[in-house]
Amino acid sequence: MSNADVNGTNANANANVAIIGYGLARFNREIKYSLYELAIQSVVDMFSNMEYDARSLKDGIDALITSTTDSSAYTANILADMLGIRARIVNRVESMCSSGVDALIAAYSYIASGLSNLALVVGFDSSNSGMLLDWDVARGDMRHPAHWAALYSMKHMQEFGTSREQLAMVAVKNRINALTNDKAYFYGKDAIDVDDVLNSKPIVEPLRLYDCSIACNGAASILLASADLAKSICKEPVWIKGIGSSSIGASINSIDLTTMHASVDAARQAYRMSNVKPEMVDVAQVHDSFTILEILAYEDLGFVEKGKGGYAVEGKISIPAVNTDGGILGRGHSSGTTGIAQVVEVTRQLMHKAGDRQIKDCRIGLVHNMAAAGTHASVIVLIQG
Repeated sequence: MSNADVNGTNANANANVAIIGYGLARFNREIKYSLYELAIQSVVDMFSNMEYDARSLKDGIDALITSTTDSSAYTANILADMLGIRARIVNRVESMCSSGVDALIAAYSYIASGLSNLALVVGFDSSNSGMLLDWDVARGDMRHPAHWAALYSMKHMQEFGTSREQLAMVAVKNRINALTNDKAYFYGKDAIDVDDVLNSKPIVEPLRLYDCSIACNGAASILLASADLAKSICKEPVWIKGIGSSSIGASINSIDLTTMHASVDAARQAYRMSNVKPEMVDVAQVHDSFTILEILAYEDLGFVEKGKGGYAVEGKISIPAVNTDGGILGRGHSSGTTGIAQVVEVTRQLMHKAGDRQIKDCRIGLVHNMAAAGTHASVIVLIQG
């Protein structure tokens, strides 16, 4: 039998693939730009953040992958044409809100296999994309994501005594973090407090308006390279050391509603591949499209024991710095963009280029991206070069 475990994750498959560039467009709800224009803005921002000559890098890109839930066809090929990139591999990845990290995993695989040396991943989406999943009839009339988030919230509150105030603290923290992120939807807007969250418009009991992320337009880009190329281009490459992915279906099928089982499985794979333990993580981006999801992520990623997530957000239990750029609640939710934007923030932290948000002595980062009531999740572990 090979070293691959039954889930298909090879603990020794630690190919040297690095992130060498990142870029973002401003998350917004305007109709000022087309999605392709937003995507190009993020690529331009990526090249402006790099010290290497942009044209020579662009000419070397041999794989381009788009991450989007938009209904437009042929998005990767169209974007490649608009950017003037003649890559050998051009394709699109779509898995609703977890499209971003799944696209990164595809790019990693191309480089690790030797099919590519330099891969560009671009996530972009509009405020109208990725909201409903027609397949999931298990929810009946509860077809909006807020409905299943409310189920998880109520169950966690009943089972572990998690309070509405603790949920609200997640929203407050992430909104404050977004105030220093000039690409976030809530950048430059007012901070909020717990009372603001609790008194905001009721959505689905027990969730209020500020417990929910805002759907918006956005775009983000990352550039991946093989080891030799990364070292010759980038002074501080960020290495992809652990990957995990899990899918348990396309409908709500959890029997306890206190755990996102796909997240647990994906995290276990990523930790095993990277030889990293949860307590070693310095900074994390977790999927917080609703406040309860960040609390669940603390637990499912192994940062705290099950049921203790509410205490962690109160600061009573030590955990990594989480969602330092505002997360989905503060940055805004653009489905195909989210996972890439998460990777951008962790990369900035590990390259020590996060400005006022910089976490001291930051070396190991984690990204957690998921979709559709937690039925699919992907986790990656990143390590500073």
